[in-house]
Amino acid sequence: MRRFIHTLSIASLLLVVACTAPQKTIYFSENGFQNAAVQVDNIDRRKEVTILPDDIIAIKVSTISSIVDKGGANPVAIFNDGGTAYSITTGGGGAGGGGGTGNSAQNLGYLVDVNGFIDYPVIGKLKISGLSLRQVKELLADKLKAYVKEPVVEANIINFRITVLGEVGRQGQIVAPNQKMSIIDAIAAAGDIPISGRKDNVLIIRETEGKREYARVNLNSRTVFSSPYYYLKQNDIVYVEPARMRRQESNDFLRFYLPTIMTILTSAVTIYGVTQLAK
Repeated sequence: MRRFIHTLSIASLLLVVACTAPQKTIYFSENGFQNAAVQVDNIDRRKEVTILPDDIIAIKVSTISSIVDKGGANPVAIFNDGGTAYSITTGGGGAGGGGGTGNSAQNLGYLVDVNGFIDYPVIGKLKISGLSLRQVKELLADKLKAYVKEPVVEANIINFRITVLGEVGRQGQIVAPNQKMSIIDAIAAAGDIPISGRKDNVLIIRETEGKREYARVNLNSRTVFSSPYYYLKQNDIVYVEPARMRRQESNDFLRFYLPTIMTILTSAVTIYGVTQLAK
């Protein structure tokens, strides 16, 4: 009888532990405050996005003085008609997003080659890799002064994309039209991390100047906001690991044999308990 009660107590304890909500599924749970006081953290200014090879740059030129010369022709038309049409999918789980609902649109842009150059009308080869968008605008405006009076240049990266893989709602590529995306933005656009995914060990893979970086962030902790990988860069890969419970689902032993063994053990304990009570 005493053994039966001991076994029943252990089984009850395991049941309580299994039913307890795991803390690792909660965002920013570590170092949390239990009072209503507002906490303010100083944050660093986000660094400007720099152009990388394989980026696609949309460039628009206008003039603040006059867009029509004496002959009636548009002096900036030649600079706005260049580029190649690219199909860019925006929204969560975009191209290849495994069922995402992104919107596809045609955009004219200039592909930055492996050496960091674009082939721009009239000006020709122009190296912009490593420059920020602000610097690209200033560089183009300066060179266009020989052809356009008081030129105004707008430039954007139209394929600023992040790839999200692993245990998320929708895997695939996500495009940020405003060239700004945090790890939280990417996870939200990918349909969040379900309970079967780990929030405490998210892997970020980044290629920078011929080097590949592997970094991990803990979304359970508020320290993620101060991480240098909180703001993502174009072409970053975000991978969410499956939790232990998810990995167990793919284990043949746990899927097929463990339930049978547990059923046999449960039946044996029940029979033993009934036998002891009958004595």
